[in-house]
Amino acid sequence: MKPRDLILTGVPRSGTTLCCDLLGRAGDTVALVEPMPVHALPLDHAEAVGSIRGFFRDSRDSLLRTGEAIGQQVGGRGPDNFFDDQRDARGLRVRKVGLGAVRVDKPLSPCFTLVVKHNAAFAALLPTLAESFECLALVRNPLAVLASWNSVDLPVARGRLPAGERLEPALATALDAQPDLLTRQLLLLDWLFARFARVLPRARILRYEDVVGSNGAALAQASGIALPAATLASRNASRLYEADACAAFAARLRADRGAWRGFYGEDEIMAALAALTAPT
Repeated sequence: MKPRDLILTGVPRSGTTLCCDLLGRAGDTVALVEPMPVHALPLDHAEAVGSIRGFFRDSRDSLLRTGEAIGQQVGGRGPDNFFDDQRDARGLRVRKVGLGAVRVDKPLSPCFTLVVKHNAAFAALLPTLAESFECLALVRNPLAVLASWNSVDLPVARGRLPAGERLEPALATALDAQPDLLTRQLLLLDWLFARFARVLPRARILRYEDVVGSNGAALAQASGIALPAATLASRNASRLYEADACAAFAARLRADRGAWRGFYGEDEIMAALAALTAPT
């Protein structure tokens, strides 16, 4: 057997960190959440993929020698979410993770599966990455995505995707031309969904709702990794999201003709809105 390297990307706030947590629970598998300094990757895509290949190699060596590798972590463990439910003085959710050593306390064979997740950078590099890596992408109901984007202190809350823009200058140019925040966010959604649909077979693009609704079985099938039993709950109707803002997002989505429509129907947008705005 050969060592298995797996790339995970997706729409920001679509559940990729949750999927890393699930994959990392499997035997002979390690999943690292946003471990690389992607802002320093070479601008040439082939060279960037070479750097990523080197990162996989170095992380494998470290894990086999020391049981540790670099990644986003909480107390030395990989997270299942970047943010707490608590809010700061601005009303934004509090970030709980930091880059550091991730400890892996289980036996690993020399051919263990290593998963590395980055959203924006790996999406930008996906056409080249997919030529030499197994790749999975995660998407989510766009109403829930917009609601989540606007609840956290991340560039997507400002309609920007720096790591993706750096590697795909045409995206930066398109965003620069849009003064309206929500228009930029819709453009980002379209760019991400379209990129995944163009590069990956449909079986390699997972919907968050299917992962959660199947308690991880959809992820196990797509990745070919046997996952331990889990009980998952959707956060699409989280009370952390503002009801009035969600109604405005839904109205814009209904008028939008973005690539997300290849994965979600308008009825699913309205069902998500009903769940988000239902009386408690």
